[in-house]
Amino acid sequence: MEADKIQKLHDLVKEGDLYDSLGQYDKAVAAYDCALHIDPDAADAWFNKGLTLKKVGKHHEGTRCIEAAINLYVGR
Repeated sequence: MEADKIQKLHDLVKEGDLYDSLGQYDKAVAAYDCALHIDPDAADAWFNKGLTLKKVGKHHEGTRCIEAAINLYVGR
């Protein structure tokens, strides 16, 4: 992956984290989704999206995202 895409991916995850910390969960999920559009294997984006989804009561979807992240972290 090119350096500019890696930087954009990193920036989007950080943006999602910021929105999450501000309680703007829809914007956080949107930022994580943009990151995942760049790299569908971005484990941090999957994990953080899962945590955010759980905060808004979407426990099943959040758990699936976290499971996807764990599988990516361990190389499955």
